[in-house]
Amino acid sequence: MKLKIKKEEILKGLQRIQGVVEKKNTMPILSNMLLTADGASIEIIATDLEIGLRGRYAAEVETPGSVTVSAKKMFEIVRELPEEDIQVKVEDGNWVKIISGQSQFRLVGLPRDEYPALPDIAEEGMIAIDGDTLRDMIKKTLYAVGENDARYVLNGLFVHMTQVKGGLNIRMVGTDGHRLSMIDRVIDAKHKEESVIIPRKAMLELRRLLEEDAPKTELRIGFSKNHALFKRDGLVMVSKLIDGNYPNYLQVVPAKSTKKVTVSKEVFTHAVKRVSILSKEKTNAVKMQLEKDRLVLSTNNPEVGEASEELAVDYKGEGIAIGFNSRYLMDVLMAMDRATIALELNDALSPCLITEEGNEHYKCVVMPMRV
Repeated sequence: MKLKIKKEEILKGLQRIQGVVEKKNTMPILSNMLLTADGASIEIIATDLEIGLRGRYAAEVETPGSVTVSAKKMFEIVRELPEEDIQVKVEDGNWVKIISGQSQFRLVGLPRDEYPALPDIAEEGMIAIDGDTLRDMIKKTLYAVGENDARYVLNGLFVHMTQVKGGLNIRMVGTDGHRLSMIDRVIDAKHKEESVIIPRKAMLELRRLLEEDAPKTELRIGFSKNHALFKRDGLVMVSKLIDGNYPNYLQVVPAKSTKKVTVSKEVFTHAVKRVSILSKEKTNAVKMQLEKDRLVLSTNNPEVGEASEELAVDYKGEGIAIGFNSRYLMDVLMAMDRATIALELNDALSPCLITEEGNEHYKCVVMPMRV
């Protein structure tokens, strides 16, 4: 194999796969990527057996061929190369030689036969969705998804599709048992009613891919029994689905509440941030005292000190004192875009519903804690 490629072209491909390749050395070949050269392009594939990413990049191919080589080392080398043009050739014994200007590197490669193949997924019935719509939905829900939760279904984003009057309603839900985030968007598409659970890591990588390019680019999504497929401009991502039944998340979303307060998102965010500086590191507990037209945030940490801040709010109901993990509140606030938010409460032990003013399609729930 012998080829010539522009630095920025191969760097784009190498950057994309860094989050996919396996960091833990369970199978050494999984920290490698598969590089295949044919025609006027190269194909870069990476997988950790859960997620696979495949992309094509323009190159001048002199001799076609393929090899697997360390994705991390290849990325680190290419990133530092001085010249725009890079030559890559495979020598006997799968040695990969990289030449740019006066720099030369030789990396140990492995034959392609040992590299696991990506699953083949039929492309019928794929849904087209705007890149920025999908990116926004992931951003608003992914923070609430569990990490290494014993209830393994919570380690993924629940996606539920239903046909409605105006098109296809896509609902995304993330929860780890302490907080929940749910968003609905209607897109112009037809699809059977279906629910899947997509792993957190796959959604994280998908969000990265959607953030790097023109957000308007359309993306196509498809599902098989065990996999999800995402396609865009020659870039293909495949992910295993989490097998299991997602819990009944609607039972934790308060249907109605007795107390509702509206507040400026920016003012509330900064106040929570300041007051939580002195909260206990283990619990991040912040107390919220709500009275007529005022909201007082406070923390009390015997080892460090105490803090309180009063905000003027639009509230006419009964007084209530409730505690929250400030980190969970901050995650919700950072995901919201509108200037005004509403907090809906019932009592000190019931979940708190947080919504954006004028947007009924996005709901966040945070469970209270004793303070």
